[in-house]
Amino acid sequence: MPEPPRSADPAASHSTAPLEAAFARRQLAENRTLIRVASVVALLLAAARGAEQMLLGSWTSLQLGQFAVVLAASIVLAAIACSPWFQRLYLPVAQVLLPLRGALIALTVAGVVARGQLEALMLLPVLMIGPFLVFGLRFRAAVFTVTLTFAAYAIGAVYFELPLPLILRSCILLLVVGAACSVVARTIEYSARTRFLETNAMAELAQHDALTGVKNRRVFDEHLEKMWRRAVEQDRGIAVLLIDVDHFKAYNDLYGHQAGDRTLHRVAQVLQTFVTRPEDLFARYGGEEFAVLLYDVDGVKAENLATHMRKAIGAMGLEHRDSRLGQIVTISIGVAIVEPSPERRARGAVQLADEALYQAKTRGRNRVEVLDPNAHEALETGVFVKGVAIRR
Repeated sequence: MPEPPRSADPAASHSTAPLEAAFARRQLAENRTLIRVASVVALLLAAARGAEQMLLGSWTSLQLGQFAVVLAASIVLAAIACSPWFQRLYLPVAQVLLPLRGALIALTVAGVVARGQLEALMLLPVLMIGPFLVFGLRFRAAVFTVTLTFAAYAIGAVYFELPLPLILRSCILLLVVGAACSVVARTIEYSARTRFLETNAMAELAQHDALTGVKNRRVFDEHLEKMWRRAVEQDRGIAVLLIDVDHFKAYNDLYGHQAGDRTLHRVAQVLQTFVTRPEDLFARYGGEEFAVLLYDVDGVKAENLATHMRKAIGAMGLEHRDSRLGQIVTISIGVAIVEPSPERRARGAVQLADEALYQAKTRGRNRVEVLDPNAHEALETGVFVKGVAIRR
C-alpha cells in the first residue's frame, strides 16, 4: 500500500511559563489578607519598639538610623499590601525590602543583646518564619531573605562580641527554625503549584483537538458567540471560513487512517500559521474540516487569506494518487462575510460558510468561494429560509 512520507515535525510544545506567572498571581491574591495583616502588625511592632527604645534612650545613633530604615520599609510594605496596586507592586518591592529589613533588624538585635536585653533574641525565630510562611515571598526569595538575615545576625554577634556559647546556641536555633520553615514552605508551594498547573493543563488540553493540536469545535462555537456579540456592539463585520480537505475519504482508503491522521496534522499546522491576530481563531471543525473566524475584515481580505491558504496546501505537494486534482492534497474553502446584527444568530454565519463551501465543491474543488452579506439575507435567525436547502 503506498504511503506518503512521514512528517518529521514534532508537535508544538507549550511552555509552562505563563502558567507559572498565573500561579504566582493567584497565590498572591489568595494570601493577600494574611500578607496585609502581617505587614500592618510588623509596622505596629516596629513603631512600638522604636518608641520604647527612644523613650529609654538606650539606642545609639547607628541603631536609630537602622530603625528609621526598618520603619520606612515597614510603612511601604504595609501601604502596598493595603493598596489597589498590591498585585502589581508587592512582590517586586517585597523582594527588595524584606531582605533589607530582616538584615537590619538582625543587626539591631545583636547590638541590643550586647547591651543586656536578651529578650530581643525572641525576634530572631520570627525573622526566620515570616519570609517563608507569612509575607508571600516565593521560595527562592524567602531563602535569600532568611540567609541574609542569618548572616547579618552572625556578623553582628561577632562584631558586638556576644559570648561564644550564646552565639552558637542562637545560630543553631536560627538554622533549625529556618530549615524547618524551608521544608514546610517548599512542600506547600510545590503541592499548590502542581495542582494549579495540572488543573490548567487539563483545561488547556480540553480546548485542543487531540489529533491536530489546534483548537477544537467547542472552542470555535464559544469564540463565535463572543465574537458575534462584540461585532454587534462595535458594528464590525466578521468572516467565517470553512475548509475541507478534498477527497479525503479516498485518501484514507488508499493510504490508511494513520497516514490520513498525519496529513491532517500537517495541513492544520500550515493553515494555523495564517491566523495570527489574537481576536481571530483557527480550529478543527470536524473530520477533515477546519474553520477560521476573522474579526473586522472585509470580503477582499478574507478571500485573499483563503486563497493564500489554498495555495500553501497545494505547495506542500503531499501525494494523493486518488485525487483528480493533480494527485496532490488540496483544499476547498467556503467564505462567509457577515455583518452581525441582534436579529440573527451566530450559527447562521456558519451555515452561510457551509453553503459557500458546497459551491466550491460543486464547482470543481481546490478553490475558494465567497458569499457576501447580501447572501446572508437568505437566512432567518440562523437557519436557511424555507425552500433553500442546507447542502453538504
